[in-house]
Amino acid sequence: MKHFFSLRSISSLINRSIPSLSLSFIIFHLSFSPAGAQSWPTPTAEAKPGTRWWWLGSAVDKENLQWNLQEYAKHGIGAVEITPIYGVQGNEANNIPYLSDKWMEMLRYTQEQCRQNGIELDMATGTGWPFGGPWVPLEESACKVLFVDTAFTGNSVEGLRLEVPERDRKYSRLQKVMVYGEDKAIDVTAAVSDGQLTWTAPQGTGDSSKWRVIAVFVRYGVMKVKRAAPGGEGLVIDHFDRRAVANYLHHIEQAFERTKTPYPHTFFNDSYEVSDATWTPTLFEEFEKRRGYKLEEHLPELLAGQSTLVDYRETLGDLLLENFTEQWTAWAHRHGAITRNQAHGSPANLIDCYAAVDIPEIEGFGLSEFGIKGLRTDPGKTRKNDSDYSMFKYAPSAAHVCGKPYTSSETFTWLTEHFRTSLSQLKPDLDLMFCAGVNRMFFHGTCYSPRNDEWPGWKFYASIDMSPTNTIWRDAPYFMQYVERCQSFLQWGQPDNDFLVLLPVRDMWKKNPGRLLMQFSIHAMGSLAPEFIKTILDIDRAGFDCDYISEQLLMGVSLHDGMLVTKAGTRYKGLIIPGSGNMPEKVKQHIDQLKAQGAHIFRNASTIELQKAARPESVKTKCGLKAIRRKNPTGYHYFMANLTPDDIESMVPLAVDFKDAVWFNPLNGDIIPAQFGADGILVSLRSGESMILQTFDSLPAGAEKGATAADALRPTLRSELPLNGPWTLTFTGETPKVGKTYNLGKLQSWETIDEQTRTVMGTGVYTTRFRLTKKNLGDGRWKIDLGDVRESARVYINGQFIGCAWSVPFILDTKNTLKEGDNELRIEVTNLPANRIADLDRRAVPWRKMEEINVVDINYKRTLYDQWQPMPSGLNSQVRLIAP
Repeated sequence: MKHFFSLRSISSLINRSIPSLSLSFIIFHLSFSPAGAQSWPTPTAEAKPGTRWWWLGSAVDKENLQWNLQEYAKHGIGAVEITPIYGVQGNEANNIPYLSDKWMEMLRYTQEQCRQNGIELDMATGTGWPFGGPWVPLEESACKVLFVDTAFTGNSVEGLRLEVPERDRKYSRLQKVMVYGEDKAIDVTAAVSDGQLTWTAPQGTGDSSKWRVIAVFVRYGVMKVKRAAPGGEGLVIDHFDRRAVANYLHHIEQAFERTKTPYPHTFFNDSYEVSDATWTPTLFEEFEKRRGYKLEEHLPELLAGQSTLVDYRETLGDLLLENFTEQWTAWAHRHGAITRNQAHGSPANLIDCYAAVDIPEIEGFGLSEFGIKGLRTDPGKTRKNDSDYSMFKYAPSAAHVCGKPYTSSETFTWLTEHFRTSLSQLKPDLDLMFCAGVNRMFFHGTCYSPRNDEWPGWKFYASIDMSPTNTIWRDAPYFMQYVERCQSFLQWGQPDNDFLVLLPVRDMWKKNPGRLLMQFSIHAMGSLAPEFIKTILDIDRAGFDCDYISEQLLMGVSLHDGMLVTKAGTRYKGLIIPGSGNMPEKVKQHIDQLKAQGAHIFRNASTIELQKAARPESVKTKCGLKAIRRKNPTGYHYFMANLTPDDIESMVPLAVDFKDAVWFNPLNGDIIPAQFGADGILVSLRSGESMILQTFDSLPAGAEKGATAADALRPTLRSELPLNGPWTLTFTGETPKVGKTYNLGKLQSWETIDEQTRTVMGTGVYTTRFRLTKKNLGDGRWKIDLGDVRESARVYINGQFIGCAWSVPFILDTKNTLKEGDNELRIEVTNLPANRIADLDRRAVPWRKMEEINVVDINYKRTLYDQWQPMPSGLNSQVRLIAP
């Protein structure tokens, strides 16, 4: 087999080795895989990005619903998820109460408009979050346990007062009182009257010098709905109680049935954030049924953080899974809808909760720091991402193990301060989610805003703000196309990860013995599971991929042809058991049976051990790329992302055998022949770039391996041609209006030109002309490097559109638009609205008009932007033609 090289690799080699060579052209012979018959997968509606759609005050009207949805569809959004929240100041008269007849009318109109625009309609199962509302009675509300822990000496007590702090008395109910002596636990609840215990130890209980008394109070109403919309204010439900959940859902069902409104495509549930809910009235009974002993007899051990605490946490997890998640999904299915759920934050085994719904959803919260070359940073104005690669894999793992086609993500929550998030900052974190297994992203999010509302319109406080009132909206369609192309591949085929990893949830449940409730939130996993996180990152660095599995789902795994196979048919090469290996005896026995049959079982395995079961991916180990592999009917396909500071160009072997391979560029839709040989396939990715590789088990009919392409000409040895201007700069769609032309000797940021451009928001149009000699033109296959772009740029050469550069590196193919002689270059650069909004604050323009939390900073503090220094805008470095 021949060895193959890319144009860029040879260019680099020549410029390093023979810089003084004076040939006009270099002619060389390349061999490529035959790619002419290959094409992108036909995208489904689900391949388009979705968005959480906040209805502020539910103050929507038909005219603006139509306009908003048309804008979303035109720009490439394929799904909206209605989440009603608090309203807008001074607009109270237009608020529509949740589930009222008027609200349901607006929902039906929205459904019709979505059908006309090809948009899927989803909705939250309530307003704000978590589930709750005015129809939730106190006795069905989220509750916590209050312990009154006291003691007495002797064998009797009279009039011992048992009461909770005054602030809790109104909503607290005594549930049980236990007396503990030496090796004794006695239920004395019946001996309490008017809050006082009068009790004498019965004969036969022996003498005890000291008795410990623990009274259990249930404190109801511990949380109200956060960010509730009109008509949705009220208590949060008790997620652990089957009746409470059923009654809550029945109330919503009645509104649909009463108004004959069709149910949405999907019901959504946000992350579990009921941090004070530590109890449910039936916990004693449920605990005994599930754990085989009485919790009330072991309250001292529970309060001491001993083994009973783990059993308590497991029981709460069981109740949440069965009484809330499973019941909610069954309810949705009865009405022809499906569920999309964020399990994180809950006290349950996250894999089981994600597995119980139709579309598991993970969440990104903050901006990851990859060190990508040329990616804009914004010191002090960004928030570190609390979701790392290991956290992103929870929801995809459940989907893969259970054969669910989609894993969604709440995407771009709190990347930066408001008005400062660029399209270029979105791509790296999204690429990481894709590599973890996400294949259906939802923006967080988009506010419904009336078309003629004064800028900046209606805003949500923790949002990327993917909306028509944000300047990034102009070039957002190119980002949407990128998402659709990526997801069309990532939704196709089946997962092909190497190993199952048993989630060591029992090790996690042992952590933090000083508190009762354990929530597996994205913000807490770093402290709850550092050892597990290290295991997952080590597996990735070793070149493998994995999915997490729970004990419950592992019990359904069998061995076929040497492969572990889940009930859904997903195949794995082995099982890794990290941590202590603490698990129920029946799970141990099942693992032993699998091992006896020949399954690869690893306990905290080393890389060498894992290589006995699977081949590592060199794109990870050698190149440091992030990647995910899926199997399809003709072979395999990979999504690869270079999230490192270094450009990568290397021949690397793949972990799968193949006869042919093709690259797909999701940025522009190009299909590129792969170059491969005996030592692997050529992988060439600049820092920040991503590509899709499809491999084939056989050659296309009539094709020969290593088919020879035409002799390829490349430009002269000059690997770059700077375009130094002069430039003209005008503005379009700008606010405030500039209305003049600037002649620039060199490129400079807008805020440095004059006072008018210092605060302008909109699009600057750069124009220059340049000449190319026949020698410089070569075969015309140049690329254009725009350098530092703030923040996205549409590029035209000689009147022909060649593409939009919205992500680093800001490089586009000139697509044979260059010609010998004079050429015209036009670059339309759109900036962020940060300088405009800062100017409004400096002039005290009252644009913050939302109720409740309004607009806050990344630390949830009320703030003004009047002290912001102007952000760079436009083209801020040299523009060059570079060799491909």
